[in-house]
Amino acid sequence: METDTTVLDTQKKYGSRALMLAIGAGLLFLAMGQKEICRGLVLGGVFSTVNFALMGQSLRYRLSDNRKAATRRSLASLLLRYVLLAIPLVLSVRSDRFNFPATVVGIFMVQLVIMAEHGKRLILSFGKQ
Repeated sequence: METDTTVLDTQKKYGSRALMLAIGAGLLFLAMGQKEICRGLVLGGVFSTVNFALMGQSLRYRLSDNRKAATRRSLASLLLRYVLLAIPLVLSVRSDRFNFPATVVGIFMVQLVIMAEHGKRLILSFGKQ
């Protein structure tokens, strides 16, 4: 059960930070009159966070005694997450209301938050040496 709490805490931490960053950046672009960029960032950020949550939830189902069942679950989870990430991309391509590059950046919002946190730790660790 300790692993579940750790995964859930990690999901909450990075998911909430990614959403806050997407909404904050979106509001900044909205203030500059760039509504399409705002919508794209928020749309991609929401789907990025949902994808990250699904990845964490499906983690426990991948560990199974039966290798074939675990493989099937892993492939089904991967396919579901790819389909989920395709939704904002298709929306942004077909609609002028969303900016496609901003949507792509939004889709990588969780990864950007994780990389920024580790980069910050790396920079701060050099200062202590």
